[in-house]
Amino acid sequence: MELYTLRILVIDDHPLFIDGVSQVLKQLSKTVEVFKATSVQEALTLLESQNDYDLILLDLSLPDMDGFSFLRRFSAAECCIPVVVVSAEANLSYIRNALEHNVLGFVPKSLCANDMLCAFQSVLEGNQYLPDHIAQMLSDNKYTQTLSSLPPLAKHAGISIKQYAVLQLMVAGYSNQTIAQKLHRTENTVKSHVAALFQILSVSNRTECVEQARIRGLLNQH
Repeated sequence: MELYTLRILVIDDHPLFIDGVSQVLKQLSKTVEVFKATSVQEALTLLESQNDYDLILLDLSLPDMDGFSFLRRFSAAECCIPVVVVSAEANLSYIRNALEHNVLGFVPKSLCANDMLCAFQSVLEGNQYLPDHIAQMLSDNKYTQTLSSLPPLAKHAGISIKQYAVLQLMVAGYSNQTIAQKLHRTENTVKSHVAALFQILSVSNRTECVEQARIRGLLNQH
């Protein structure tokens, strides 16, 4: 019986990394064929000649065009090949942007070989892969990423951006301790923001605070 050959395209401009990750990829199956591209253009040329790859590993920092340029071109070509970003850059905005381009995973280059192997196996099984700490950071960050500008009514009430972040998490039912963890603040800082909100909204407890915020239309009114 003929074994199925896994065909994997690695797009990275560091030959040493390509050689190293190739050794990891060869542990996925008895028959793995690794194709290498050191630029976006070289990768697109390979895809034009054959697009029957099982997996694409993509670095976002490339010499000719960045990885997002590749993702836009790749998406436009409507190739149904899972893409995993493998990068030394763990910038949350980069990761979120990549996920919006429908990549199936983000693998930091700092991962050990065994963890990388598990990540690639998971994606090949149809799952999305994110390291736990990255997934948690993205989850926490969703509460603050849209707060660069306050809703007009909240701003008019005298609520600061940090106070508004606390208010949103209060509405979601989180305790001061959990809010502190999610916003990476001390619990005392959160308590001071809660006290300020009580004063601004003329209330004496959390239930009244949330209710008054709703009555005044302070929530989700950007």
